[in-house]
Amino acid sequence: MTAHTDPRSGLLRTPDQVTKAASIAFARIFLGVMWAFELTVGHNWKIGGFGSDVHPGWIGANRGDVVREDVAEAIADGTWAWFGSFYEAVLVPNAVAASWITIIAQITIAIAFIVGVFVRPAAVGAIVMDISIFMLGNSRIPPFFLALHLFVLATGAGRYYGMDGWLLNKVDGVKSGGANALRWLINLPVGERFRGPAIAATSLLAVYFFLAIPGRETTRIQMVALGLAAIIGLVAFGLYMSTMIKDRLGVTVATLRIFVGFMFLHEIWVRTVPGVNGLPGWTGGEELEVFFQTLADNHWGLFSGIVEVAFLPAVGFWAVVFGVVQFAVGVMLILGYRTRWAAYLGTAFLAGLMILGATRYPPFLLGLMVPIIALDAGRYISVDRVQHGGAYPTRFGLPIPKGALIPLVVLAGINAIAAIATVFASGLEPGAYVESMPAMTTSMVAIFSGLLAFAGWLQLKPEAAVVPDDARALLDNPPEPTTHAGT
Repeated sequence: MTAHTDPRSGLLRTPDQVTKAASIAFARIFLGVMWAFELTVGHNWKIGGFGSDVHPGWIGANRGDVVREDVAEAIADGTWAWFGSFYEAVLVPNAVAASWITIIAQITIAIAFIVGVFVRPAAVGAIVMDISIFMLGNSRIPPFFLALHLFVLATGAGRYYGMDGWLLNKVDGVKSGGANALRWLINLPVGERFRGPAIAATSLLAVYFFLAIPGRETTRIQMVALGLAAIIGLVAFGLYMSTMIKDRLGVTVATLRIFVGFMFLHEIWVRTVPGVNGLPGWTGGEELEVFFQTLADNHWGLFSGIVEVAFLPAVGFWAVVFGVVQFAVGVMLILGYRTRWAAYLGTAFLAGLMILGATRYPPFLLGLMVPIIALDAGRYISVDRVQHGGAYPTRFGLPIPKGALIPLVVLAGINAIAAIATVFASGLEPGAYVESMPAMTTSMVAIFSGLLAFAGWLQLKPEAAVVPDDARALLDNPPEPTTHAGT
């Protein structure tokens, strides 16, 4: 398809823009859906859903108790004194108000991401919330939310198939103060002069949290320090690389690729005990047997039978297979070596674990794999780039053929119906990823099938991929760098 300009609006349409915009929209909507899932039936549920009442410790009979208990536990575990003092002085005395504010904020963030309205302001607020949740001693899922919030912030994801893009189109050419304020709020422009201070600040913060690891009193808070040091360090690295590479989207997704590789290795070398809320890792046969037995005891009969026949009798073999796959995917993604194949392998591995019943950790990683594949995360800061140089074969988009769209929609529908039927038949306890494994699994399969079908459909609709001028530069393919061949 040849690029052309719409004479009425000055909007540009190209094949690469279509696939990039669809992939960014997928990540944004996926993030919003996961926020909604967490609020209703996920591990950190608050408002309930599918017949359950509101969480008693958030806004129920014992409203405010969760905030008080989380603060007390974090302080007891040795969170940073300066943050603990803030918690005790502000959150605890106003625990009920803090509970309501948290829920309203999270509902607002979920809607903003799904609809694509004021995404950048919502992402900034969500990042502040992520840091706060981190400091309370939670390091399992917050890294994924933080990484996704940084991604939608960096890409301005609401401008692609979202209300932000529609609003920018409506005020295109309008010179009023209200239009200027709306454009500023949607884009949140930051001048180049702030990049140097941002690199310095994030670098120092990353070093601070890294050096804080040995001094933390408990493993729980050490995990927090490690997670924050890694993510903030990668932000500093990405900001620095963007001074040399004009393709900001390429740098953003390359940094995301390194983060995902880090999380794969994290589950091998840091969290060494497998569980349905993580990855199996490289672990002993006895521990992995407990993992498989949990799946067999709580899943639907078909999948329980598969686990009992294919996995439990050969635990030692699967321990080696899982360890090798996780290690290989993690290393290849960090190095950017055969990136696309590493992402495919990781995607198949994560999808298999999710279907088997591990529906807490794998879905988040699986959601991050989509932009890594679709936005060609091996283009920069990679061994792939070094090997190919200026002849690097760029490939954008999700490999979803047109014929797969209807089956994906059907799969989404079947699993959504199965999830609802399971809830009516056996109930659903929010946060119970083990006890409600069939419903959780079918819900996740429905979410991914539906979103992939939607992203695939968008890729086939170039006439819909109109991008406002304010956002077009991110989707354009800038000239390849002539220096820094390794990047």
